Amino acid sequence: MATNESDSNHAHRESARANARFSGGGKVLLVGVAVLLLAVSVAHWMYNRWTHVYLDDARIDGEVMTVSSRVSGWVTELPVIEGDRVKKGQLLARVDERDSILQREVLVAKLRAIENQMEAVKAQTGQVDEETLGKYQSETNRLAAAEAEVASLAVQLKQARYDYERAEELAKAKWVSPQALERARSAYHQVQESHRKAQAEVAAVRGTLAAAGGSRRQLKVMGHQLSVLAHQAEEIRAEIRRRDIDIADRTIVSPAEGRVVMTFVRQGEHVSPGQRILMFHDPDEIWVEANVKETEVRLLKPGMKAEVRVDAYPGKVYEGEVFRVGRTATSKFALLPDPNPSGNFTKITQRLPVRISLAKKDLALRPGMMVEVSIAIRNN
Repeated sequence: MATNESDSNHAHRESARANARFSGGGKVLLVGVAVLLLAVSVAHWMYNRWTHVYLDDARIDGEVMTVSSRVSGWVTELPVIEGDRVKKGQLLARVDERDSILQREVLVAKLRAIENQMEAVKAQTGQVDEETLGKYQSETNRLAAAEAEVASLAVQLKQARYDYERAEELAKAKWVSPQALERARSAYHQVQESHRKAQAEVAAVRGTLAAAGGSRRQLKVMGHQLSVLAHQAEEIRAEIRRRDIDIADRTIVSPAEGRVVMTFVRQGEHVSPGQRILMFHDPDEIWVEANVKETEVRLLKPGMKAEVRVDAYPGKVYEGEVFRVGRTATSKFALLPDPNPSGNFTKITQRLPVRISLAKKDLALRPGMMVEVSIAIRNN
């Protein structure tokens, strides 16, 4: 019995020693495996840091357009809300246009009145022209004939005076008879009377011609009146065109295809020129805007491949490409730049903007979403 118990105790002690040796070796093995995994992880992390630039200061961006009102008035229609997809030319809002339409109708009525007045002046001008033109030409011809008659009679009068004076001298010398002297005197007086009548006719025709010329001068006055009316009509037409633009501006349509992201007014509210009505963007035109440290910007250049991970969709990776690397640090555009006065200077690593285009557009991506970017810099 004693021998059996001794053998049993010895076996238990050997088993305990074996378990202790195995337990110690297992711990060493586990520690070795853990160290190996840690080394692999560190090596992988260092390799990735050597071959990639990681950016966590990045977000989805896009061309967000603001639609504003060019006129003032009450919003009568606002058929879209946030999230609506709109097409180019689709109605976004309408501002009350009743007053503008009424003002346009008043201007149109004024224009018609001026056009009617112009037609009346044109008709009167034509009538005066027709009535005075024939008379003016006739009196002009009469004046020319009367002046020619006066000129002819002046020659005859000169000859008759010469004949009469010569007859008087010859009669004194008893070379001609008294009858011949009387005939010369009578001829002279007849030509003299005819000459006076011709001069009176010229004066009368000139008076009639002056009156006809006065009537013709009315045409210039009427022409000036037409010119004034034409300028007034053109001013009203310009005002009508301005009203047409004002009416057109009260119907606000989408300048491009996109999706409404925010509205700033409601139907029934009053808007002023330049006031924002809504904002929208094109979901197909989005990219990633990231900020890279100035110490890493030298490693980047356009064309490098990138992977984009969106915080909103864990596990989903988007392929991208560096499109543009900024030339100026973002701090230069700060609203309150730090002047860094002497004695109070803290050096801060600056960042420059980097734009990354996405190979595949996804409607689930929206401007403002935060992302993380990994840019391969060694295998490009």
